[in-house]
Order: sequence, then structure tokens, then C-alpha cells
Amino acid sequence: MGRLAGVLFLTSAGLLLISLPLAAARASIPGTAAIAASGIAVGAFAMFAPWDRWPRGTTLVLVVPAFTLIALGNLYSARSYTYGVFFLVAFVWIGLAHGPWTSLAVAPFAIVAYLVPFYYLDGNVEVGVSSVAVTIPACVMVGEVLSWGSARLARTEEELFKEREIAQSLKDVDDMKTAFMSAISHELRTPITICRGHLEVLEPNATRPEIQETVALVIDELERMSRLVDDITIAVRGDDPSFLRKQSVEIEDLVIRVARKVQPFLNGRLRVEPVERDAVVEADPDRLEQALVNLLQNAAVHTPDGTPVDLRAVQARKAWMFAVEDHGDGLESGHEEEAFERFVHGPASRGSGLGLAVVRSIARGHGGEAGVENHPGRGATFWILIPR
Repeated sequence: MGRLAGVLFLTSAGLLLISLPLAAARASIPGTAAIAASGIAVGAFAMFAPWDRWPRGTTLVLVVPAFTLIALGNLYSARSYTYGVFFLVAFVWIGLAHGPWTSLAVAPFAIVAYLVPFYYLDGNVEVGVSSVAVTIPACVMVGEVLSWGSARLARTEEELFKEREIAQSLKDVDDMKTAFMSAISHELRTPITICRGHLEVLEPNATRPEIQETVALVIDELERMSRLVDDITIAVRGDDPSFLRKQSVEIEDLVIRVARKVQPFLNGRLRVEPVERDAVVEADPDRLEQALVNLLQNAAVHTPDGTPVDLRAVQARKAWMFAVEDHGDGLESGHEEEAFERFVHGPASRGSGLGLAVVRSIARGHGGEAGVENHPGRGATFWILIPR
């Protein structure tokens, strides 16, 4: 709307310049040219001003030079009350650019600008008063009608935008639900099929070792399903602070426990950097330990044997950062965020695809974040940030 005002200033100035040869005998050519130049200057300002960075009401500053130039144009043209059309154009812009009652609020300034020339021109002031009594109310009426119509249109557009947002959100939720159910059914189908298959082929007269072997396999698959259900619960509810049991956790002890737990599947490849003594963080020790173990398991799966994996805990700005750095192939460029999505598997992974999703959920439940610094071909550093 500020740029629209600029267009109106520039075109009005252009009309003044074009009409100079048709000016009345008593008209001031230099004065009219000066007014046109002023209009061009104001129009250029309005065209290039950064209105998008200023409040909407800022454009009202253009009303002052508009009414001033209209009054001066009327004065220097030596024609009384011939500039009513310019007042109408000004109020049309006010109605489009601003809210209801704005036209009524600026009406006194318009009345002054309309009447001032009558005191300096040969004309009847009473005629000017009667003219302003018709012209300015008509301009205000046009401005208010446009303003109320624009406001209603803006409200309708806003409501439609909200409806579109709600519809898109519902679609996203529906798509997420479909993907979630599909992934769950896929992940649970395999252990269920294995249990059912082994129980169906178990003969009534099976030997004790055969029965023990089948029972052990079924229990193992049931534990697998139980772990999957636990992971789903944490991935869904882990970012809810009420789900966590926070307490003061000694970081050095936490790192030592995690290192002991993951040594078997890292085969001595884990390198632990020294941790600051007596360092403490407010966290759920079990969930934080689970998140770090998930990161280390992920590193074990995606790095070749003999490749070192580093675990460190360092102070960051108002937080503790727990980082697991590997020296494998890293992630495919552009797929860093995708790795943290639920049920997304790496190329070498046979897990549920919930490991990194659980890590991020736990981090966010603590008011922190989880992410990765990826170096394709050279490894990746997965990190968890926990506020101090």
C-alpha cells in the first residue's frame, strides 16, 4: 500500500507537468512545477521505502504531504476548489490501506487543506465552505466503505488461511498415523511370524531339548517385541518432561557406566575422553544412559571393525554436550535430519529404525536437542545437548 501511494504521487505529479501548458493566466508556472517536483520526490520515497519492516500505520505519514501538495496545487493553479478529485483519490488510498474510521480521523486535515486556498484566491469563502461540506463527507464515505470492505476481505482471507493450515495439519497427522501403523505392523509381523512358525512345527512328542530351544527362541522374540514397544513409547512420549525422572547425575559415573555396557559390541574400539571431576547435570539417568547407548550401538553398526569410536562429555554454553564420534562412511549428504525420523533404517541396520528417534525424543524431553555433524566419507559426530 505504501508503494501504491508512491504510484499515485508520481502519476499526480505527472498530470501537473502535462497540464502546465493549459494553466490559467494567473497560475504560477514555477510554483506548479515545484509542487510536481515535490510530488515526484515523495512518490520516489514511497516507492522505495522499506514498508515491510515498519508497522502498517507508518504509511499514514504520507497523508500529510498528500493534503499539503493538494492544497498548494490548488493555490498555485489559481483555480478555486478544482482539486476535489485529488482528495477523492487520497481517501480511496486511505480506505484501501488502513482500517475503519481512519478516513474519518483524517477528515479535519482534509477540510483545512481544502479551505486554505480560498483565503488567498479571488473567490467566495462561503462557496468554499459549502463545497467542502459536500466534497469531504463524500470522500470520507468512499474511504470508509473501502476500509470496511477491505477489513472484511482480510478477515475472510485470514480465516481461509487458518482453515487451510488446519486441513494441512490434519492431513499430515493422518499421513503420519498411516506411516506409523504401517511401520509398526511391519516391525511386529516378523517376530510374531517366527513365534507362530516355531510353535506350529513343534511336534506333540518333541524332545525336551527341542521344547527348550523353541521356548528360548519365543522368549527372545517376545523380548524383542517388548523392546520395540518400549522404544515406541519413548519415541512418542520421551519429549514430555513429565515422562522423565530427573535428578542430579554425576557425569563421570554416567560415562563410565555407559562405556562398560557397550564394550562387548564395540570390541575394545571405544575411546573415552576424560570428564571434568564432580561435573553434575540435572537429568533422568536411565533415559540419558539409554540415549548414549543407542548412539554407540549405531556407531558400532555403521563403522567397520578396528575403527575407533570416541565418547566425550564437554561443557557447552549453559549445557553439557555428549558426543559420539565415529570414523566410518558418515551419512549421505542431505539426509542428516532424515536419520532422526521414526522407523528410518540405515543401509546396514537391522533394528527397528527408532534408535536415533528415541535419542532426539529423550534430548528434547530434557529441554535440549540432538543432532549430527556429518562428514561424508570421513565419519559423523552425533551429539546430545542437555541444559545445565
